[in-house]
Amino acid sequence: MNISGSGSLPGGDYNEDIRISGSGKVNGNAICDTMVVSGSGHVYGDLTCRGAMKVSGSGKVDGTLAASELHVSGSCHIGGPAQIADSIGISGSCHVGPVRCTELRVSGSLNAEGDVSAEDAEIKGKIECTGLINAGTLTVAFSGNCFADSIGGSVIEINMGRFGGGLISRFFMGERTFTVQNSIEGDKINLQHVIADTVVGRDVVIGPGCKIRRVVYGEHIDISPEASVEYYEPSRTA
Repeated sequence: MNISGSGSLPGGDYNEDIRISGSGKVNGNAICDTMVVSGSGHVYGDLTCRGAMKVSGSGKVDGTLAASELHVSGSCHIGGPAQIADSIGISGSCHVGPVRCTELRVSGSLNAEGDVSAEDAEIKGKIECTGLINAGTLTVAFSGNCFADSIGGSVIEINMGRFGGGLISRFFMGERTFTVQNSIEGDKINLQHVIADTVVGRDVVIGPGCKIRRVVYGEHIDISPEASVEYYEPSRTA
C-alpha cells in the first residue's frame, strides 16, 4: 500500500507493507508487514509491524508501537510505549514512551518518557530518560547534556564523546554532563563527566568531571583527583 501524494488509509490489518513518501495518514489502529515513511506519516492509533518501522522523513504514532525493528534517520514521535523485539537504531531524533528492545544503538537523539530496557545499549549521541535505563551492557559516549532518573546494568561505561578531537571539540561545544537523578548500580562501572547521587558497584572507576555524593564499592574503587565524591565506603556484603 503506497501513499506518494497526499492521502489516508483506514485502520485495519494490511497483509502488506505501508509506504508513505508524500503526506499520509492512517486513521485508526493498524497492522502491517513493514511501515516505511520517507515523507510525512501519521498513525492515529496503535501500530503493529510484523517487520520493521523505518522513518527517514517525519513519522508519528499516537499510540503503542510494536515491531521487530525500529530505524529512525529522520524524526519520529511515538505517543505510547515502543515494544521492539530486536533492534532500535536512531541516527535522527525519536521521542517515545517506555522502550523495550534487545539491542539499542543511538547516534542521534532519544527522548524516552519512561524506562528504557535493552540487553545491549550503545549511545553515541544524546539520551533523555525520565525513568530507569537498564541494560546488560551500557556504553555511552554522549555528545550533548543527557539525563536519566536511574541506571542499572552489569557493565556500565559513560564518558563524554571525543567528537572532533578532544580539547578543540570541548572548546567549541562546551562542557557536557550526564546527570542521573538517583542511583547508578552495576557490576563494573566506569564514569566520566557524570553527576549522580549514588553509585553502587563491584569495580568502580570515578573519572574526571564526575560529581557523586556517595559511592559503595565491592572490591575495587578508583577516584580521579579531577572528580568530586562526598564519601565512599565498602559494601557490607563484599
